[in-house]
Amino acid sequence: MNIVSPTYTTNHAMPGMTFCPKCASRLEDRTIEGKVRPACTACDFIFYRDPKPVAGVFAWKDGKLLLVQRGNEPKRGLWSFPTGYMDIGDTAEETAIREAQEEANVAVRLERLLGVYSNERHTVVLIVYVGAIVSGEPAGGAEALDARLFAPKALPELAFEHDYRILADMFENQPRS
Repeated sequence: MNIVSPTYTTNHAMPGMTFCPKCASRLEDRTIEGKVRPACTACDFIFYRDPKPVAGVFAWKDGKLLLVQRGNEPKRGLWSFPTGYMDIGDTAEETAIREAQEEANVAVRLERLLGVYSNERHTVVLIVYVGAIVSGEPAGGAEALDARLFAPKALPELAFEHDYRILADMFENQPRS
């Protein structure tokens, strides 16, 4: 399992957020705990912009890897593995399973945690599993133009740089299904 620790940099409020969610007074940037953070000028509320957890799965069937063709920006039309944001009340495992069903029309069984990925440039923490397709035929679903199985040596262009790094981790450190 890989755990990549981010290097923290300036952490500003969401664009357009200028008022305190508690008292509606103006927010200003202050250095708090060594980082610039928006803070309320009246009630001292501090806005901590936390990363959003995302979960996904590299799912295999008959020695081939499931990928989805992205239907939304960024990187519309390029390929990646099924991922999605976790909601309150969801587990990472439930999210990874749900996203495979929603984006690729397949049911998966998670076999192991591959790793947790983050860095200072992104607002997500990516939790990645390796699993097996147990039913369904890959087809594009919510937010995906298409879904297909690919042989490891015949992968299409992937959407994100981190997709390549995570794939390398899977091939180097884990046996596949």
